[in-house]
Amino acid sequence: MQLILNFLRGVTQMLKHKKQQGFSLVEIMVALALSSVLVFGVASVYVSIKSVVLTSKNIENAQEVLRFSALTFTRSLKQTSIKPTVAANQLSVVQRANTVACTGALQGADYTEVYTLNGINLQCDIGAGAQTILTGVQAISFSIVRNLVSITVTPKAQPGEPDGVGPTAPQVIDVALSLVILKKASES
Repeated sequence: MQLILNFLRGVTQMLKHKKQQGFSLVEIMVALALSSVLVFGVASVYVSIKSVVLTSKNIENAQEVLRFSALTFTRSLKQTSIKPTVAANQLSVVQRANTVACTGALQGADYTEVYTLNGINLQCDIGAGAQTILTGVQAISFSIVRNLVSITVTPKAQPGEPDGVGPTAPQVIDVALSLVILKKASES
């Protein structure tokens, strides 16, 4: 019995002594290789997710710019009975009293909406100074052919995304001047 106890003590001493020696070079190399694979895998997933998030933000911004532009210009141009004017990338729309202005307020007197681009901000002035109504617009241009107004809107790309391609490509919004057309038809 004493012999077995001495043997077990000796094995325990050897194991303790072995643990104090540390890791072998092979064990360190295997651990380094496994952790490198893990770090590179996490890094590539992070880069992929970051790219997807950036593209999603770009699409979201472009959709919002185009949606708001379409709603604002459609409302403004459909409710006017006077043909708008275009000068130097500025659209002027004469509106009658008791219509909703580009600022969202109901106006009690006749007024003129003047749309311009200041940097990346679409602004509207109804006589009280220009107010920013939309941000994130790279470029905007207006043209009128007969009774059709074409608005070309280019959304601003997010940092790191290319300008003018994909969701930030220029988009054309065409709006017929309904009241102008009806007014002409009723005069005939």
